[in-house]
Amino acid sequence: MDKWEDIKIKCPKLYKNGIIFECGLGWFDLIHDLSLKIEKILNENPHCHEVYATQVKEKYGTLHFYLSCETHEITNLVNEAEVLSSKTCENCGSLGKMIGKHWFEVKCDDCFLGGK
Repeated sequence: MDKWEDIKIKCPKLYKNGIIFECGLGWFDLIHDLSLKIEKILNENPHCHEVYATQVKEKYGTLHFYLSCETHEITNLVNEAEVLSSKTCENCGSLGKMIGKHWFEVKCDDCFLGGK
């Protein structure tokens, strides 16, 4: 099974409308942890039934996680994950740094030097 599909199965409320993850597998753990935290909030708060993911992607080198609507708690979790993505290699998940002048991405030294 595809790793992204696994997240969708574990978090059916969050991904009830089905989306395509538009980023590298290096951010899988970030997105997995964020998704489980949001799904827990959705399960504990019936009034959050209108909250679901609409898009998960890389934009300007960092993770952008869009939702139909948010609570303050969910917004804080998303912001934390987006900040972590700015120093996590999108290819492998190692510690990375932002590179680029016109097209930004976060890569570790190995992925940068290896051309991944």
